[in-house]
Amino acid sequence: MTTLFDQAKLMARELQDSDEFKQLSAALAKVKADQEASSAFHDFQIAQKEIQELQSKGEEPKPEQIQQWQTTAQKAQKLQPIKDLSVIEQNLNNMLGEVNEIITAPLNELYLNN
Repeated sequence: MTTLFDQAKLMARELQDSDEFKQLSAALAKVKADQEASSAFHDFQIAQKEIQELQSKGEEPKPEQIQQWQTTAQKAQKLQPIKDLSVIEQNLNNMLGEVNEIITAPLNELYLNN
């Protein structure tokens, strides 16, 4: 099993060296450098975390919490540094999804063949 973990650590280093990771790092730096974008991004993260914490407890967020989160998200998405960050996050997420499909392909085959 050590080999699998070693490979995972190698993949983490490869991720950090990837263009996608570097683009994400640069986009986050641009968000942080823009006071309005940084504030909106921070507010969005807080609202999102609150909703996720409720859901992890099996609770549903109140309508006003959902409305606040949506308003915060809409405000953030109007700012160019956050728009750019979102595109880069999506690209990275797509890449990680493809990597996950490759890694889990043997499991999928196992279940399909049994």
